[in-house]
Amino acid sequence: MCAMIEHENIQVVPRLPFKYYVNDPLRPIDVAPHWHQEIELNCLVSGAVLKFVADGRTTEYYPGDIWAVDHRVIHSATGAPRTDWHEFGLIIDDDFLLNEISESANWHLTLAGQASEKLAPTAYQAIQQHLLAIHDLLINPLTDANRLAILGHLYGLLFDLQQHFTTPLTTNSVNRNQPLIDQVMMFINQSSREPLTGQGLATKFHVSLTTLNQQFQANLQMPVNRYIRLVRLMNAHKLLLATNHGVNYIADQCGFSSGKTFNRNFKDWKGKTPSDYRKTFAKYHRIATTSL
Repeated sequence: MCAMIEHENIQVVPRLPFKYYVNDPLRPIDVAPHWHQEIELNCLVSGAVLKFVADGRTTEYYPGDIWAVDHRVIHSATGAPRTDWHEFGLIIDDDFLLNEISESANWHLTLAGQASEKLAPTAYQAIQQHLLAIHDLLINPLTDANRLAILGHLYGLLFDLQQHFTTPLTTNSVNRNQPLIDQVMMFINQSSREPLTGQGLATKFHVSLTTLNQQFQANLQMPVNRYIRLVRLMNAHKLLLATNHGVNYIADQCGFSSGKTFNRNFKDWKGKTPSDYRKTFAKYHRIATTSL
């Protein structure tokens, strides 16, 4: 399951246990927050400084860096316009990963660019080379020989990842209730314009607010009210760049109590006011004049 969020342009590769994405070098990197069940491995080959936000924390990555994203962590990326970007990644099928490495269900990934390279340089460089080799092999038709070569590199990078860049995930002994989380997330995605609160959702789904927050923390590493805020910001981000509606209208459509509240939250999230952000990035998107 994936939240209703703009995300990478990914390709399903037949007979391989991962999805593959590569950034269009002619467009700026501006990936809106999203999450998926699977882990993700990323490689910035060339370009400039890329700002990557995972679970609300911003990290700057530089050409040559590789990094990983945990299961179900909301993440986004932004990079400067007019830059020749070469960035790609793998989103590894979770069933495959669990079958091959059962403990991966409890992984917390620590692979994060240059800081990780200093701790385990040989393993870091090995994963980097495996990723680049997979990328190069995918350029060619997927023959049986190429498929075996790609799988060899995939197993190699997973071995180094497991040995050097994972720690056990602390869950505070919470038994995950996935059906509950899926229902609440779907309701939030469909009703984010409404005046939602954590307590109101807890009452609606017949659990305590403590239980609901524990489940969101265990599954998404954030409390429920923060998820509501993120969904509203993601929807506002889409309207801001894809329409010419005013900021106050967008604030109302996305569930913010006022334009002032929207401005404050958006600036905390993106570092720019909605108006400034639109001036910077809207020219790279087609402006739709139809009413949403």
